[in-house]
Amino acid sequence: MDWSIWTFCYALGKLPLDFVRGTPVASNQGVVDVPMIFSLLQSADGERVLVDTGFGSGASMTGRNFANFVRSDELLRRHGFDPLGIRKLVLTHLHFDHAGNIAAFPNAEIFVQRYEYESWKRVIADLGAAGVTKDQWAFSSLSADDFTVLDKAIADGRVTFLDGDAQIGAGVTARLAKDTHSFGIQWLEIETPRGPYVLGGDICYTYFNVERMWPPGYLQGNAWNILYEMRRIKGTIGGDLSRLMPGHDIEILTRLPNGAPHGSHVVELTLAAGQTSIIR
Repeated sequence: MDWSIWTFCYALGKLPLDFVRGTPVASNQGVVDVPMIFSLLQSADGERVLVDTGFGSGASMTGRNFANFVRSDELLRRHGFDPLGIRKLVLTHLHFDHAGNIAAFPNAEIFVQRYEYESWKRVIADLGAAGVTKDQWAFSSLSADDFTVLDKAIADGRVTFLDGDAQIGAGVTARLAKDTHSFGIQWLEIETPRGPYVLGGDICYTYFNVERMWPPGYLQGNAWNILYEMRRIKGTIGGDLSRLMPGHDIEILTRLPNGAPHGSHVVELTLAAGQTSIIR
């Protein structure tokens, strides 16, 4: 099986450098532009797998709205992909910037790790009596509205819970990274004739994290577990970081092929044989 992998930058934020690269190695070095991303896989025979959905508005808990915000479904339409035609949706984890626009893909089967979902539901039950608000560390990356939509999808029979590593499609494997950035975050390994590619997600915000083996500054799990998963990711791609899509690194726009033909940057991590580039 061959796959094209496109990563769309649906908004742009600004964060302290040590938030993404780690502390203290990147502390007191100012702020950096941080792309908010989701990805689309398309097989040589036309099967599509959406990876994350972004958020539904450009609001931010810091008071500064995200720049250049375009909803994920609208971005896909601009590039000729019908959101209603998406049949598989992988949520890497349930933070607001990854699972905030689920309702725009009503025909998709949703794949999420059971441990991720059940752990967050437990935290909400234990700590959310006063509301799931971002002024609490536990909920600093969570939106209660996303769980309302996800619970409706569960009731409708559209959610498949994964219990560890699992195959999503031919050559596409979800890898559980338990208790790292989030409870049950997962990264994706995609096999192609050119070798394996990895969507690393928020396990490694930046290339720097993998190059230095230094955990990001913001995490809700265990830094040692993140180091283990980054080694696993690095081994999967044989150390070739051109095969890696990190979670929030502005350097994807200088290291990887990309363009902005419809006003928002899209990165073409790899292109399946016979398929047409969308970055020109």
